[in-house]
Amino acid sequence: MTALERNPAASFPAAVGHKTADREAAYRLLNNERVDLDALIAPHIAQSVRRTEASGARPIVVIDKTELVFAGESDRDDLVRLGANRQGFDAFFALAVSPTRTPLGVLAINSLATAGGRSAADEWHAVVDAAGDKIDHKRPIYVMDREADAYALFAMLIARKRDFVVRVAGDRWIREHESAAPEMLRDVATRAPVSLRRTVKLTRRSKLGKAPDARRRHPPREGREASLVVRGCSITLPRPRKLPKSTPSSLSIHLLQVTEENPPAGLEPVEWLLFTTLPIDDERAVATALDTYRARWTIEEYFKALKSGCSYEKRQLESRHALLNALGLLAPLAWRLLALRSVADDPNAPASAHLDADELHVLRKLSHDVKLGAAPTAAEAFLAIAIIGGHFKQNGRPGWKVIWTGFQKLLDRVEGYRLARAEM
Repeated sequence: MTALERNPAASFPAAVGHKTADREAAYRLLNNERVDLDALIAPHIAQSVRRTEASGARPIVVIDKTELVFAGESDRDDLVRLGANRQGFDAFFALAVSPTRTPLGVLAINSLATAGGRSAADEWHAVVDAAGDKIDHKRPIYVMDREADAYALFAMLIARKRDFVVRVAGDRWIREHESAAPEMLRDVATRAPVSLRRTVKLTRRSKLGKAPDARRRHPPREGREASLVVRGCSITLPRPRKLPKSTPSSLSIHLLQVTEENPPAGLEPVEWLLFTTLPIDDERAVATALDTYRARWTIEEYFKALKSGCSYEKRQLESRHALLNALGLLAPLAWRLLALRSVADDPNAPASAHLDADELHVLRKLSHDVKLGAAPTAAEAFLAIAIIGGHFKQNGRPGWKVIWTGFQKLLDRVEGYRLARAEM
């Protein structure tokens, strides 16, 4: 772990060094049948729970499923064939996030080897349970995207008194109240009163590397500012006919519709439809529910840190078991990469809490655009590090990738400084 922390994207042989015994030891660990993901990730989960409890605020637990894809023609043990040269498996992740969207750590990872088996609602609820068993005493709010839009899942969450915000997958028949006639969801939402107006910055979305289905659900777009209107109301969801009668016949739930006013010509307006159990009684409550859902993007950044920053999908391991063990090592490092951005946002913490004396000394010598005094803050130091990584101050808040690039360059120079000092 010390070797990987130095460079999470390095291959295992490159990370552990040139000694044959060290490389063989790493592979014995990864391939050992007595070692598993749950045991490897347990210390990080325990620390995530501690960070969640120390934050004091009501935490958000973002849950999402991602496809982990590994290239290669030869079959790898217990992976699903996804194409001519692609194999992989799906995994659910639960990530604890503060209300200010600071990533607090992974709470659960549930992998799926093959399709089928339990229902989609059961799969989502299993990872909710895995996370909730650890932090339900903190009354977390569970946030999920459209794939989690399942009546059975909502019924389970409500029965366990777990609050949630889930994006709606599509229009459907609902009732405005129990005795009302059925109507389409969008019709009810559109006539609800405006609860909130908000201007937000929409990020650019590229089509590169996306599967056709992902491009359909998340079409490419240029970044822009969008004026949003939020409407909210209470509704009754009737039980779908395919579900057993043991499931509640209806659920009382809140609906939020977020739509873009006056989108640019030729572009589809942004729209979110959200189901939530959070209160929507006034503007402040609606804003809280909306911002809670917006924290969902943090897990997308986490997946980028895992797949790009830690090069997880490039690992040349020959079995699902070994790949899951590698995930147990890399998942905490992916969180650490993402957490660097939160450190860079802290205007009060001293840089000395995150960098040692040699690192600060070398950083002062390298930094030209940011003048670092005798006791710089973490925000000042990490802005200087981001600039070393290629960030431009006029571009606003630095992302984790550019911070990590700068941090690696800083560590390389610190190593040279220490070697030179040792020769003096």
